[in-house]
Amino acid sequence: MITKMVSFLSAAFLLVSHNVLGYEQATHALITNSALLRSDLVGASGEMSSPLVRSLGLDGYRPLGNGRTYFEFIGTLLGVSAYERTSQRFEQDILDRLKLKWRETPIQSWVLFGAIREDDNPSESPPTPQDVEAGIRRPLHHFFDPYFNLPLTADGLSQLDDDVQKSVDWALGVQNSFDDANSPRSPRRNHFTIPDAREAMFRALTLKTPGAATYDDIASEVDAATRQRWRQNYWATTLRALGDVLHLNQDMAQPQHTRNEAHSGKLCGTRLCLGGHTSVYEKYMNGRALGDQAFDSLAPFHAQVAIQAEPLPFGPYPIPQFWTYPAYWSTSPGTGSLSGKGLADYSNHGFFTAANNLGSNPYIAPSNDHTDYQVGAASPFGWDGTVTSDSQPTFILFGPVVDAFALYTDTHVPMTSFGMWDQFLTTKSLPSKYTLNRLNYDAMALLLLPRAASYSAGLINFFFRGRLDITLPDEGVFALADHGTTAGFKSLRMKIKNVTPDFVDAQGGSQPQHMSGRVFFAVVRYHKDKQYVDNLDNVVGVTPCADYSDVVDTANLDASTQCREGVEEIVVSKPLFGISLDAGQQQQVEFDFSDTPIPYGITDVVMQVVYRGGLGSELDAIAVGTLDASEPTYFTYQNATDYIHIGGHVYTRGQVDASSELLAQVQPQYCVDYRESPPHLVAGCLEQFKIDLTVSFADLANPIAEVKDLPNHRFMRLVWLTTADDDSSQTAKKASRGLKITARRHGGEEKSLLFQQSTCLPLDPFDIYPRHSQMTVISSTQISYRIERLAKLRGVNGWYNTSCVVNGDSAEPGTTDDRNSVMTPLLPDSEEVRPYPVEIMPAYL
Repeated sequence: MITKMVSFLSAAFLLVSHNVLGYEQATHALITNSALLRSDLVGASGEMSSPLVRSLGLDGYRPLGNGRTYFEFIGTLLGVSAYERTSQRFEQDILDRLKLKWRETPIQSWVLFGAIREDDNPSESPPTPQDVEAGIRRPLHHFFDPYFNLPLTADGLSQLDDDVQKSVDWALGVQNSFDDANSPRSPRRNHFTIPDAREAMFRALTLKTPGAATYDDIASEVDAATRQRWRQNYWATTLRALGDVLHLNQDMAQPQHTRNEAHSGKLCGTRLCLGGHTSVYEKYMNGRALGDQAFDSLAPFHAQVAIQAEPLPFGPYPIPQFWTYPAYWSTSPGTGSLSGKGLADYSNHGFFTAANNLGSNPYIAPSNDHTDYQVGAASPFGWDGTVTSDSQPTFILFGPVVDAFALYTDTHVPMTSFGMWDQFLTTKSLPSKYTLNRLNYDAMALLLLPRAASYSAGLINFFFRGRLDITLPDEGVFALADHGTTAGFKSLRMKIKNVTPDFVDAQGGSQPQHMSGRVFFAVVRYHKDKQYVDNLDNVVGVTPCADYSDVVDTANLDASTQCREGVEEIVVSKPLFGISLDAGQQQQVEFDFSDTPIPYGITDVVMQVVYRGGLGSELDAIAVGTLDASEPTYFTYQNATDYIHIGGHVYTRGQVDASSELLAQVQPQYCVDYRESPPHLVAGCLEQFKIDLTVSFADLANPIAEVKDLPNHRFMRLVWLTTADDDSSQTAKKASRGLKITARRHGGEEKSLLFQQSTCLPLDPFDIYPRHSQMTVISSTQISYRIERLAKLRGVNGWYNTSCVVNGDSAEPGTTDDRNSVMTPLLPDSEEVRPYPVEIMPAYL
C-alpha cells in the first residue's frame, strides 16, 4: 500500500511540477524593460545614446546583425561547443503585443527575449520553444527560500529532476552560490548563466577563448563576413543569457518563489491541486501587463475573472549596487535573511502567499499572530471594481513590510483578508478563512514590481561594471610607422585606467573593484579601404572616394561599395599578462600586434581594450574600454630646397638669377654677387641641401622618429593612429595634435642658413587634425558619415603636407606662399615618389 502511494505521488509530480512558472512572460518582459530603462545599459536616453553602450562598442550600425541568431554553449566530450540558434515568433509576438519595437531596439530586445525564454518548458501548455534538444524543465529551478536556504522541495520531485537547484545557483551556474560563486559547475545543464554571458561577451569582443596554454582564436579558418556574424551572434548570446538571469532574480519578487510554494495548477480536484493551484497573482499581473479585460484563473477554480485594465506599477526605487551576484538574491541566507537586503529576503519575510497564509506557514515573518495587525472591514467588490449588493464584509489585516535595503518600512499594507468570501470576492462559504484577493495583490505589486525592476537594473549594471578608460601615451600617439614600409602598425601604446565604480557590501561599506591581473587584449575594429594603395594615389578621401555617397551605400549600410568593405573586421593583439590595476589606477602599456599588424588601408577605426580576470569579488569578469580612433593619419615632409621663397612666392634658383628685381629682395644681400654682370646668387648660398629631422609629439629631447640626410626632391611620410578629435562633442578627448619638428641642414649649421629654417619649420608645432572616415549611428534610422579629403603636394598625396624651401627674404616663420600651386611634381615612377626611410624609435617598431 505504501509503495503504491509513493508511485502515485511520483507520477503526480511528473505531471505537475514542471509547470511552476514565476511571473509570466509578458510580466517579465515589462519588468525587464523597466529595468533596462533604469540601467546604465539603456537608461532614459535610449540604447544608441547610452555611454555604456558606447563603451562596449555596441553603438555601431546593426551591432547584433540580423537580430535573429545567437549561440548556445553546450558541453560535449570534446569540450564546449557553440550551436547557432534563432529567436522565435513566440518571444517576438509577446513583444508585439506589448508594443515593444524589438526590430528597432535590438539591444533591449535580446535581453527581453532571454527574460521570456527562461520559462522554456517542454511540458508547458501551450508549448514553449526549446533550445536544448532534450528539454529542461527550467521553472523547477526558479525557487529560492532564503530563510531555509532551499530550492523547491516536494515529495516525489526527485523522480522528475534529481538535481533541482536554487534559483541563484541556476543563474550563476555554480554548486552553491553562497559558499563559492566563482566555481562554475561542470558539466552545466543551464546554458544561459552568468558564465555563459561572460564567455559570450569575451568572444564577441575578441573572437578568442581561453585555451590550454594561452588564448585560442575561434574563427581563424573562416572568412571576414562569418567572423563579423559570429561576433554579432555572441553579443546576442550575452544579452540573451543576461535576460535569463534577470528573470530568475525577478522571480524573487514573487513570494511563492521565496516561500517554497509550487503553483502548477495540475492534478486538481474540486478545490485542491496536488501541485498547488495556479498562481492567481501571476495570472492577474500578466492580464494587467497585456492590458486584458479578464484572466482565466485556471485549475482548480477555472474562473474567468474580469479586471480593470491598469498598467503595472513601476514606481521609483533605488538601484542596488551590491558587491556580489548572490547578494541580489540574499545578503544573508538562513535566519539572517529576516534582516537581509536581497530581493528574496524582502519578499520572503514581507508577504503571505496562498498556501502560506497567516497562521498556516513555517515562517517567522510576516507575523503569524493576528493580534499584530490592524483590522478593517471592507465591502466586497469585484476585481473589475463592481460593487456587490451583498453587505457581508471582508476583514482586511493591515501590517508593516520592512525594507532592510532602503531602510524604510511601509506601514498599513493590506497583508491578508479574512471572511466568508473567496479570493475572487464572488462566493461565500463557512467557516471564514484567510485569503488573498485583489486588494492584497495590488498592494504586493505596488511594492514588489518596482523592486524587481530596480534589482534587475542593479544586476545589469553589476554585470557590465568593468570599465576602462583609454588615453594617449606620453609620446602622443597610439601607433606610429614609417609609411615607406607596408607591414602596418605592429605596436599599440596607450594609457589605460580602471574606472570601474565602487560597489557596496551588506553593511554598506565601499568595495573598490580592483583588477587583480590576468590578461589584457587590444582590439582594433575597422572596415577595409578597398581603394587603398601604398603611394596613396587611391585611398578613401581621394577621387573616386572623396565623397561619403561613394564610400557608403546609404540605402544599404551593410553593403560594400567600390571604396569600402561593408563587413567590419578586427585585429587582436597578443595577450598581455601580469598587469593589475587598482580602482582609479592608470598605467601605460604596450600591445604587441607583430603577428597580426594593424593595416594602413582602413576606415571607421575603433580601438578597444578588453580585460579578463579578477574584478572585485568576481574571479573571471570582463572589463572593456572603447575609443573612437582616428583613421591612419599621414604627415608628409618634403625637401623642396630646389625652390627659394621671396616675397610670398617661390622660385627656382634659375628664376632668381634671371631677375634683378628678385635679387634685390634676397636676404642676406651678401648672397648676391654684384661684382659680375648680370648679378647672380653666390655659389653655396641659398642652394638646395639635405635635411636631418627629429620628430616628436611631446619632448623633442626624446624623439619618436628621426630622418637622416633627406635629399632634395624626396619626402618622408609618417603614419599614425590617435584619438578621433571631434569638435562637436564637449566630452571629446582632444588629440595631442601638436607635431614638433627640428630641421637641420645635414652636416652643419652654416651661416647662410640663418633665416632658411623659418619656412621649413614654423616656431609653433604643426597643428595636425586627425584624419576621419567614420560612420556615426545617431539612431536606428539615422546615421552620419564624416569623410575628409587628402591633398597633393608636388603630385604626392597626403593628409598633412609640408615642405622645406630655401628662405630667400628673411620671412617670418609660417609665412604663406604659392608653393602648392607653383612647384613642379616629383618624377613619377621613380625613387622621388617613394617615401624616404624614417627611423622609428624602438617603442613604436
